This record gives sequence, structure tokens and C-alpha cells, in this order.
Amino acid sequence: MWERSYGMVTIDQICQQADVKKGSFYYFYQSKTELTLDALETYWKTNVQEKMDTVFSPSKNGVDRLLDHADIVYEKTLKLKAEKGKILACCLFTVGQEMCNVDQDLRNMVNDLLSRIMRYFSTAVRDAVSEGLIQTDDVEATAACLFSCYEGMFSRARIANDPEVMKDLKASYQRILGLKTQLA
Repeated sequence: MWERSYGMVTIDQICQQADVKKGSFYYFYQSKTELTLDALETYWKTNVQEKMDTVFSPSKNGVDRLLDHADIVYEKTLKLKAEKGKILACCLFTVGQEMCNVDQDLRNMVNDLLSRIMRYFSTAVRDAVSEGLIQTDDVEATAACLFSCYEGMFSRARIANDPEVMKDLKASYQRILGLKTQLA
């Protein structure tokens, strides 16, 4: 699903990739949606949460957390392009964009997971304000702008299949935060 799309992947292909019989699939899951809901939660617990906890560690100031996020996303995008020959977007973005108007359960799951990510952004912005590093009248709106910038640039990079689009993420974060941009 990550490399292609939710709609293009069949249960037969899933079973073939996992080297399991179709009957075994239906023993554990009633549908591809049910598998996807379980896979997204597992993806969060085993991949995303730990990385976000590291990048957004409270041992760093709020601004550094956000700028580190931009650097790590850029490096990850370069790595994906080198390994896969194409940029693969975050599976939450992929499934969410494809299924938001089709399946309410998937939409709810993706919204929940994206909200969890947004909390990291909000906390970093709130901390940066309390640390005197930035000024904003609306922490949540500033965090939402940062997150939307991330989502949008990731989508642009994927469409262009060009990881260099993500190189500007850090400078964009700095602009949104009202910081002087620094050349990379």
C-alpha cells in the first residue's frame, strides 16, 4: 500500500507478499480495511512514535526540535529516493488522501494519528514561545501552519519525484516561526 496505493493492492497480493494463504488472512481480518487499521496503529507504535519522541525530545528547545524535524525529513526523503527510485510519502498521507471520502473508519484512524503528530508540533511551538525563542498569538495555528507546510512540501516532492523540494522545509519552518533563515 505504501509503494502503490490502498486501492491498487488486493488481498491476494497482500497474502502473496506476506507468504500466507488467503484463508489465514480471513482468519485474522474480515477485510483489507481491518488489516489497514491494525497496520496503521502498529506502524505508529513501532515506527513513528519512537522517531517523533526522539526528534521532538524535550531535552532540546522547541525551535531546535522543529528544525531537526525538517533536516531529518529531508535526509529521509533523499534516502527513499536512492533506495526505491521514487519518493514514497508518509503512509498516513497516502491512505488518508486516497480513502478519506470512501471509508469513515480509515479516515478516523488517519485523523487520529495525524493529530498525535500535530501534538508534537504544538508542544514544540508552545515550548519555543515559553523559552522566548519565538512569538505567536496562537500556538495551535502556528503549529498547524508548520504541519501543513510539511504535508504540502512532502506532496510536492512526491509529485515531482524530487527530494530536493524538501530541502526548503527548514527555511520554510524558520519563516513561519519568524526566525531569520539560515543557508544550509
